[in-house]
Amino acid sequence: MCGRFGIATDIEGLLDFFDFDPASIDYVKSYNVAPTNPVLTYGARGANTAEYMRWGLIPFWSTLGEEKLPIAINARAETLATNGMFKDPFQRRRCLVIADGFYEWRRNEDGSTTPFRFGVTNWEPFGFASVWDEWHGPDGPVHSCTIVTTTPNKLIEQVHNRMPVIVPREAYGEWLDRDAHDTAALSRLLTPFPADAMQMYEISSAIGKVKNDTLDLLEPVSQSRLI
Repeated sequence: MCGRFGIATDIEGLLDFFDFDPASIDYVKSYNVAPTNPVLTYGARGANTAEYMRWGLIPFWSTLGEEKLPIAINARAETLATNGMFKDPFQRRRCLVIADGFYEWRRNEDGSTTPFRFGVTNWEPFGFASVWDEWHGPDGPVHSCTIVTTTPNKLIEQVHNRMPVIVPREAYGEWLDRDAHDTAALSRLLTPFPADAMQMYEISSAIGKVKNDTLDLLEPVSQSRLI
């Protein structure tokens, strides 16, 4: 799964990879994004658009009170086209969640866990495959999204048995095409990102506390333990 990620790139750096009007959002870096937090999405409203959404998809048909709303932070690529919560958004409401790193925890033999940060080469910004929905609550519409996961590549399988789908930059247009509804064709994009185009290193256990959200969280535990 993908349960925590971060975005440390400044707005100018984001605009090198995602073409949107920076005045359209109130951009804030976040080094420790957690479920139900606002996440920066790209392409949901058409080409070159960006907006913040709730991380944890609420299906449009939900009748639950807000205190009982689901926290669907991840959707499995293997069942995205058949799961009742995700199949309509997969066909009609796709976007990218912008990040430049994500975190997974390795379970050790003694029962403890060790966190690692993962990213693409040079720690450039990238887009997670995501689907979104609009739920109408008592205070108005809520836009929310989920991050699609798949089987791990050789790098990530050292730590976890799932990984978020990172959409290659050259496939952004295909994933975000609002006229594309062929889920079989779209599913071909939901594959593990190449391990040789990614990197990882161990970070402090402080990342496990949601209230911690400072740049020092990204520092390696020690150079000798880099992987």
